[in-house]
Amino acid sequence: MVGRPRTGQTRVMGFRPPKQLREEFEALAAIEERTPSDALVEAMHDWIKKKRRERQAMAKD
Repeated sequence: MVGRPRTGQTRVMGFRPPKQLREEFEALAAIEERTPSDALVEAMHDWIKKKRRERQAMAKD
């Protein structure tokens, strides 16, 4: 069954970015009418795609 894990099974990913960075990030998300969480998930996906491309390029060499 696919669904949300039971409480306690999802690892907490906590971090505290510098205040200026966080404020700019939240402002940019608000301009696009997005939640900071949504924008952060997109950033994670983009970073993972970038790393995959880098690994593939290294494997070709």
